[in-house]
Amino acid sequence: MQNDMKSTIQAAVAEEVGKAMARQLELLEKIAQFLGIEAGRAPAASAPKRAPMPAPVSKRTASVPVRKWARQEAAPKPTRAGPSPQKSRGRPRAAGRTAPATAAPSASPSPEAPASYAEGQEVRYKQGRGTFAAKVKAVDAKAKTLTLERVSDGTKVVRPFDKVTPA
Repeated sequence: MQNDMKSTIQAAVAEEVGKAMARQLELLEKIAQFLGIEAGRAPAASAPKRAPMPAPVSKRTASVPVRKWARQEAAPKPTRAGPSPQKSRGRPRAAGRTAPATAAPSASPSPEAPASYAEGQEVRYKQGRGTFAAKVKAVDAKAKTLTLERVSDGTKVVRPFDKVTPA
């Protein structure tokens, strides 16, 4: 039945193509020969019909459902004795910050030593990409900050101990 429909459709298409594109028919016949399709100049009504092909033999019975993708029942995964590791991107959180501070003492005063600064002391501080000369106006040991007055223009700034070094 399927082969009959196929040949009927092919004949109808060949007839319409022949009417619409008479000049292209020769080229289409060459293409049909190349593809192994029987093509003729006869109208579709007189086109020879092919013998129907036998239906393919199926090894499956009708009682067995046919699925393209069958999901296999997986055994439950064994659980681990702890939390699963989280995927992280980039470098570790404290990388590069904790190692140098614990490895060797630096030349700048540590944040735990607020007594090293006194009011009126000449210091240098970092802000942005530059360093500036300033005088200490006030020391806040509890907040670990210094109130500084910039020497060049008299601007008052508050900076943490980390960013200030003795001049």
